[in-house]
Amino acid sequence: MFAGVTREICEQAWEMVRPGFERGVELGLLNGMRGGLVILDPADPQGEPLFTAGIGDGAEEFIDNALHKARLSAREQIDTSRLRQDYPHRYRPGDIKWPGGLYRHGLALGFSGVQGEYDEMVCEWVVAAIRAISRIQFQEADAAPGRLLG
Repeated sequence: MFAGVTREICEQAWEMVRPGFERGVELGLLNGMRGGLVILDPADPQGEPLFTAGIGDGAEEFIDNALHKARLSAREQIDTSRLRQDYPHRYRPGDIKWPGGLYRHGLALGFSGVQGEYDEMVCEWVVAAIRAISRIQFQEADAAPGRLLG
């Protein structure tokens, strides 16, 4: 029964989004078939990520970059592109300088591997998929007996 975002929901969301990423590479919009995705646990954003995924060569490095982007977005509760443009004074030593972190609807995630604007776009797609999957599963929970989730 539905009880909030899970690793499985994140994996399903990524599987929905990945073909769009691949098509962007085919069209020459994205500068490579490589990258890393990190989704933080909303209940413990400083803990182990809820989900990670990699594409292509160097995926481990991209996942590490994505983790730094996601943690920065979680700490500041803002997308890294907005942070860079509007709030650069909030950066701290050791923060990653590249865009690609997103904070949306209580979810913090990061993608790294292509152009920063496209990194954030991938995150937007993943958040939209997570929210849609969660809303559908919540409807199923409404139909179940009892008043508590889980």
